[in-house]
Amino acid sequence: MKQDLANGVHLTVLPTTQFKTVSVLVSFCSPVQLATLTTRSLLADLLETSSAMYPTQTALAAVLSNMYGANFNTNVTKMGNLAQFQFALTLANGRYLEGQPNLLADGFHFLNEVMLNPLVSTQNGITGFDQQTFDRQKENLAIALRAVSDDKMLYARLQAQRLHFGDTAAAYPSAGRLVDVESLTAQSVYNEYRRILTDDEVFIYVMGDVDADEVATLLDSFDLTDRPSMSRQITIPQETPSNVTRKVEHQSITQAKLDLAYNLPVHYGDNQYFAAQVFNGLFGGTPLSLLFTNVREKKSLAYYANSGINFFNQTLLVQAGIDGEQAVTVQQIIGEQLADLASGKFSVDRMSQVKETLINQREAAQDAPRLVVGSELLGDLTASPMAVSDWIDGINAVTAQDVAAIAQQTSLATSYLLTK
Repeated sequence: MKQDLANGVHLTVLPTTQFKTVSVLVSFCSPVQLATLTTRSLLADLLETSSAMYPTQTALAAVLSNMYGANFNTNVTKMGNLAQFQFALTLANGRYLEGQPNLLADGFHFLNEVMLNPLVSTQNGITGFDQQTFDRQKENLAIALRAVSDDKMLYARLQAQRLHFGDTAAAYPSAGRLVDVESLTAQSVYNEYRRILTDDEVFIYVMGDVDADEVATLLDSFDLTDRPSMSRQITIPQETPSNVTRKVEHQSITQAKLDLAYNLPVHYGDNQYFAAQVFNGLFGGTPLSLLFTNVREKKSLAYYANSGINFFNQTLLVQAGIDGEQAVTVQQIIGEQLADLASGKFSVDRMSQVKETLINQREAAQDAPRLVVGSELLGDLTASPMAVSDWIDGINAVTAQDVAAIAQQTSLATSYLLTK
């Protein structure tokens, strides 16, 4: 059941008896901006750990424990041109707990509190987050962002993205940039919080054995007012480069990291989407892939080798852990695997096995409430809803010629090597 609670405020209730829990997701969406990535990341940490009624993490954890171990978290994420600020709550369904008929109402009361009543203070007429809490979470965020350089696989991926996308939001993780942390203030982050509440389009999902009318009534107290509805054009188109951008960085490491970014002009949900999924499974996205079997297993040239597609940035990223002295050879062999796919040099049996793997993964996701809700949100944001049965039919319909056509459109744009 779908309904609008206000202009730009959308509610989807997904009644099901499959789960003994109720899953709630509230996603505030707006165009992504590099300038506010770090602000929103810190804001998520603040709202996840305190509120006016629950001023400490201990107090907040206690109320969740009293709701039979409910789980609550905030999250920031990016999807192409779109930034999302999310509140997620999972709680037991009171219908299955003797003497707890109001647990759903308790859960929504809690969510209302942490969303709409943050721990703030006002000085000289200026409102901002509680300074002590703000300083603690600000330092925690800085520590987390500094730690990125210690995870060399993650560091290499982010450096490759910087090289590929330049100084844009697409180049950075949703957690933001370390360089921005110092300038954040309790007042500036609070101002962004107020802007999100009043301006961002809101998508609310409630899944479980619930009554849709009761859910809508419980949401009345949230007082989410009218705001603009966004355009659904969230894909960031990429131009085909005339030359490959290359960079080699040297650090004191034992295992080199090779990251390759390819342009892949396929949109989520278009007529080549399913072929691209199968192509990625064959190239490097599954244990049956050519990168895994030929580069890692047969030739022993990589400790790991895999690929993944971001349809909203139209990018295929290959990551490999290698001996730095073999970098040229490894990149050449990776190119050969792509060329084989483009010319149809792969077995139909392998493609069938990859399809089966992809379908099994998608069916297994139906047992995870968060993934089911996430799929509903994705369909709404892209205006391309996709039932599981349609997804399976699409995968099964992919031919070897379809896969080859995807490989032929895939062009290397960026090569980044981190080595000693």
